[in-house]
Amino acid sequence: MSNIRQVDFLNLAPYVRYVHEFEHRELTAVKVPPRIIYDYEIIFMVGGSGNYRINDRSFVLNAGDLCIIPPFVQNSFLLPQGQYCHYLAVHFDLVYMGHNYDFSPEDVYVNLDYQNMDSIPWEEELTHRPHVVLNEISFPDHMQPSDPIFVANLLKDLLATFVSKEYGYHLRLRILLLQLLEALLKDIATDDGVGKRHKYRETIAGAIQIMKNHYKDPPDYRKMASDFGLSLNYFRTLFKEATGKAPLEYLIQIRMDKAKELLTNSNYSVGEISEMVGYDNIHHFSKLFKKIEGISPKHYLESLTGRRKSW
Repeated sequence: MSNIRQVDFLNLAPYVRYVHEFEHRELTAVKVPPRIIYDYEIIFMVGGSGNYRINDRSFVLNAGDLCIIPPFVQNSFLLPQGQYCHYLAVHFDLVYMGHNYDFSPEDVYVNLDYQNMDSIPWEEELTHRPHVVLNEISFPDHMQPSDPIFVANLLKDLLATFVSKEYGYHLRLRILLLQLLEALLKDIATDDGVGKRHKYRETIAGAIQIMKNHYKDPPDYRKMASDFGLSLNYFRTLFKEATGKAPLEYLIQIRMDKAKELLTNSNYSVGEISEMVGYDNIHHFSKLFKKIEGISPKHYLESLTGRRKSW
């Protein structure tokens, strides 16, 4: 398997490979034997239920539930004899990787005799695809969306768009999938980006509030961790788990957001704003700003005032 590559929200541009609907009313059992997939798959159970296994976790997906299967992770599906099941599913990459890394879902997923196979052999060529992960948040393997009707309608629109393949359909597919990911994101994370299911979510939320209140000051993470009854290393680990960012990364983002606010709504110079958000060295501030925002603070300011037409 290829090395893991991370993508953030700013660079998230999903490519929808395949959308399909499955409905089974017959008395026969149905299975997908142990396999790996080579992209992401979101499955939403419209009606009935199905038994899933992802790595060593087994669970029943009921109507209104959703599961997310990542690439290169063993998974399987079992529908017992006589059990009704109706789901919608979409296969996608977090970014488009180019023609050389694309593949036919029909050849790899669809046209296989699952019922007469005990396991699915790996496609050796596809194991070298880049493994792209979202570094801002970790999605659970299964969840219950707060608005299942909205999720179902998005997937129905995805299916209709995928089937019709009208001009510009790839753009429409990307828009719909981003809407789906946004809806799921709101269900699993707070406005500060803390995972709602995380055991230490209140502790991390408290740490974030301290950072927001004192963003200009050099942070004393050791004292912060101690105040919450944690060692420094464990605090850093928990913070990364809950937010997808290290404490310093999160603080830098807070500072850059404040800098953008000041650039937009004040008459301070870039140098003054640099000091106001905690950086005595304007060159260091500008370098960090450009790294995160893709543009220097000077050009950001000029674009707001109309003094610079293109960059």
